[in-house]
Amino acid sequence: MRIFRVIRPVVLFAGWMAIAQPLCAQERESVILKAMKDEMKRTMTDAKYEGHDKPFYISYGINDRHVFTAQATLGALIRSDAFQSRNKSVRLLVGNYTFNDESLDNNLTSPPNANDLSVPLDDDYYGIRRALWASTDVVYKGAAQKYKKHQLTLKEENKKLEDLPHREFATVPVVTKIDFAKPFNLNQEHWNKYTKELSAVFKSYPDIEGSAVALTITYGDEYFVNSEGTTIVKPFTTVYLQCGAYMETEKGEPFFDNLVRYARTPEELPSLADMKAEVEKMARKLTTSKDNVALEEEYNGPVLFLGPAVAEIFSNAFFSYRDNLVASNTLTSTMDRNEGSTGMDAKIGKLFIDNAFTVTARTSLQKFNNTSLLGSYDIDDEGVVPQENLVLIEKGILKNQLNDRSLTKTGQVANGHASGPGVLEVSTSNGQTTQALKQALIDAAKKDGLEFALIARKISSGGDGVPEIYKVNLETGKEELLRSARMGSGGLKNLKRVPAVGKEKQVVNLQTSGGSLVSFIVPDALLLDNMDAAPLRIPYQEENKIYISSPLKN
Repeated sequence: MRIFRVIRPVVLFAGWMAIAQPLCAQERESVILKAMKDEMKRTMTDAKYEGHDKPFYISYGINDRHVFTAQATLGALIRSDAFQSRNKSVRLLVGNYTFNDESLDNNLTSPPNANDLSVPLDDDYYGIRRALWASTDVVYKGAAQKYKKHQLTLKEENKKLEDLPHREFATVPVVTKIDFAKPFNLNQEHWNKYTKELSAVFKSYPDIEGSAVALTITYGDEYFVNSEGTTIVKPFTTVYLQCGAYMETEKGEPFFDNLVRYARTPEELPSLADMKAEVEKMARKLTTSKDNVALEEEYNGPVLFLGPAVAEIFSNAFFSYRDNLVASNTLTSTMDRNEGSTGMDAKIGKLFIDNAFTVTARTSLQKFNNTSLLGSYDIDDEGVVPQENLVLIEKGILKNQLNDRSLTKTGQVANGHASGPGVLEVSTSNGQTTQALKQALIDAAKKDGLEFALIARKISSGGDGVPEIYKVNLETGKEELLRSARMGSGGLKNLKRVPAVGKEKQVVNLQTSGGSLVSFIVPDALLLDNMDAAPLRIPYQEENKIYISSPLKN
């Protein structure tokens, strides 16, 4: 994923002491925003490096965030703290939009050096400018040298830019949006109590040998300015709740589960009573899992995916492999270019998945059926407004990819997705009821000569606990949760031909392998053929089994 949050950060700009303008009283603009704009303007005017070109583009970003964390176990608080941090990002380009220092190189970042300066936590106008300057000078030096090197490369190879794989920087409309966060009154005592009471649920389950509940609330403002005139200030709030538990069998075989909830604000978390019920359910399932049947051998055949597992299948297929819906920012070799592209750009206009599906990026959509879409955003990390209702796949045919401003292939356009996929809706034209899909699963398993079928309600690709896979009796339809089983994550090949799909839609918020929080609007059920499952074997040593029982058992 190509998110240019920090590019070549750090260094020393000759002329810092030349800043002599007095700091005026703050009126409409914040100190942070004024410092960013003034330092950017000075750099565009004063940047000089003998024998090298001046920058044509600069962007600054500052993330001003506050973080509250509470952790508890068995009803006791083990950690509660709050802190503030300010992180900066700097991007500077030398050359022009078509040909610049990023055009011929896949190495687009530089590590900080010893002269880097942190952004002050106080609204210190000169301190903020000095922190930006310290990074900008190194970025400029590296960019200017690299651009000159690129110019020499073209001259020495006697080639035109279009003859080489290269990266262009897209032009985009100027955007202005200033929306400061409203005063955020976080009741730390309330959320400490919420965390403690959730963790106390595990007291009633003495067989569980380890448990914890962690709550993290992050809020603040993101600032972004660039030399094109874009100015963005937008508030953000994210909430992450994790409830985990661990136990072992008498032989020392480990079992664990993990319950994760995301929310846009603390108030959107489930009520304490509802969350306690969820933790109780998880604890009961975990403590009885040691008595469940285990998957003894590998399985290949039809699998019915329900609930969150459907979103996990689409997430794995669309974002976990080289050929995915996020356009690659990596330049191909000249040899590959001459032999013809075999990448995703060559698949545009061709059948990509089953023609029953249409996939649309609805990145700015904030709610669906009264459920918050936590991956949504209205402006990306490069100050670009996402294209509205961008069709990525239409009736199985690949139409577009998600792009930022760096373009490496002919036909690519900047469509405002530097911050990640955002919100993806998977639509289908021939949905069926879950009951019909279960019968289709049983029929397919019988046709394949299998002794049983599988239903997956959780694959666990996003850290949300262990897989939840059920063995289905082909005669009675009875479902039995398997003790130790793992499901293959699936890929595009599994979506080429889809036997059946559910007709109802659901919202699932997941974290992708790239770390982005993505909201999926997907069918509630998905039947796939030729899926793999295998026993889940976690290495353990029988000698490590517990000989002294937990005091909770007494």
